[in-house]
Amino acid sequence: MTEQAYREELIASKFHLFNDMSRRRFLNIIRKTFPAMKTAYVLSWIPDQGEDIISFLVDTHSVIKIELDRYDNTVTPLVDVYPIEHWMKGLSKTFQIKILVALDLAKNDMYQGN
Repeated sequence: MTEQAYREELIASKFHLFNDMSRRRFLNIIRKTFPAMKTAYVLSWIPDQGEDIISFLVDTHSVIKIELDRYDNTVTPLVDVYPIEHWMKGLSKTFQIKILVALDLAKNDMYQGN
C-alpha cells in the first residue's frame, strides 16, 4: 500500500472507532486502560473464529492489543499494552510505514486537540 492509502485507511479507522456503535466495546476498553487518551488508530485487525484481535495506536506512545469475544459480552477481553518502541521491533518495512503514518496522524490530533 502507498502512504496515502494507509493515511486514508487510518483516518477511516479512527472515525469508525469514535462514531460507530459496533466499535463501542473497543473504545471503552481503550478509555479504561488510557483515561487521558486523545486519539487512537487501528493498526491491525485479525478476525478469528469467535473473536477479534485488534491492535490500536493510542496517542503517540502505546499500542494496545485487544482480543474480544465476538459473541459473548461476558467473556473478559484480553488486553496487552506495549510501548510504541517495543511494538515496532521486528516488523516488516511496510507495516513500519503504516505505523509511522499513524504516528504522524496522532501527532496532528494531539497538537490540534482532536
